[in-house]
Amino acid sequence: MCEGRPHRFSRASRLDLKYPSPVVSNADLAEAFFQLAESHPPGELRLALLRAAYAVFDNPRELDGVRRLPETVPLEVLPTMAMLRGCRGRDAVAAAAHRLAGPHRLRGSPTREGFLTAAEVSRVVADGGGLDPRHLRGAAHWHTRASDGAATLEAMARACLRRGATWGVVTDHTRGLACVNGLDAEGIELQRRAVASWNRRRGEELWVVQGLEVEILEDGRLDVPRTAREGVLLVAAIHTGLAERRDQTGRLVRALQEPGVWTLAHPRGRLFARRAGIRANWEVVFAAAAEAGVLVEVNGFPRRQDLDPTLIALAGGAGCRFLLASDAHHPRHLAFDATAVALCSQAAISREAIANFGPLDHLAAGRPDLAVP
Repeated sequence: MCEGRPHRFSRASRLDLKYPSPVVSNADLAEAFFQLAESHPPGELRLALLRAAYAVFDNPRELDGVRRLPETVPLEVLPTMAMLRGCRGRDAVAAAAHRLAGPHRLRGSPTREGFLTAAEVSRVVADGGGLDPRHLRGAAHWHTRASDGAATLEAMARACLRRGATWGVVTDHTRGLACVNGLDAEGIELQRRAVASWNRRRGEELWVVQGLEVEILEDGRLDVPRTAREGVLLVAAIHTGLAERRDQTGRLVRALQEPGVWTLAHPRGRLFARRAGIRANWEVVFAAAAEAGVLVEVNGFPRRQDLDPTLIALAGGAGCRFLLASDAHHPRHLAFDATAVALCSQAAISREAIANFGPLDHLAAGRPDLAVP
């Protein structure tokens, strides 16, 4: 957002230069609705404008020239939608939104910048660039009812199979994250048995490895004792102190040195329209990850998209390898690994640097306790 011109909508230019853009993109429409919503006081109109913004942002096709609008667009904002869709370009959309604004000044938000809309993801994936979600062999970082997921391990594993995966890593939360019903020692053991039962019956189709999304504590230690780390892949993540502006490089580097850490998950901890994520010297963090052999996650959950292409490229330059994660909490969320593919495509990452495109045996390197066939 340029100072002095609060109604102008800014987007990263990389997509605009590489791909032919519609006259009015979903990105521009969604941002207009977000800003319009914030220009009104809390109430029904604001909520309707926000619903419209997310309906546009999450639509997999550009609405420019499409006759059928998303069904989740509220009826009361259809006139506004028609007016904005009728504009001929980004500046015209911005000017129209400025005229339609409520009592508060239009303004952008850095917490919405650098995210791909669903339509942009579709365009990037369709372009190819050597990365194709249909060729992913591994489905990683997904949750079940054992913590904050919506489905059983069996249902999630069957959904992974339907998507063509040959291996999967379930990563329910531990008890260190207070806002979810994480696994205690008994829960970990019960899930270990469920994983073993699946692998006995259907392991030749999809081999499931038990993982845990563990908490990186304030001092960089993990919330799981070392004695409980055998036989599981640890996906380490920060969920606290995400709004603090202090530098957290040391916290991340300390966590990367913990035994058993397989992946650094959603490293920035950013969340669309809510927070920009933590501050860190990412050159130092990525160098430490590469040295420790810890994978760096590219989280494809649409509200996370963490890392962004700029930091993905920085990590790739540091010698890091990547894990693409859907962060699925429901079987339909498994499709979000396509967003991670699009982010890596924008960062020009090769498929050789992405664990999910490879076979399962790389998981067992140095980990005989995983019992991978």
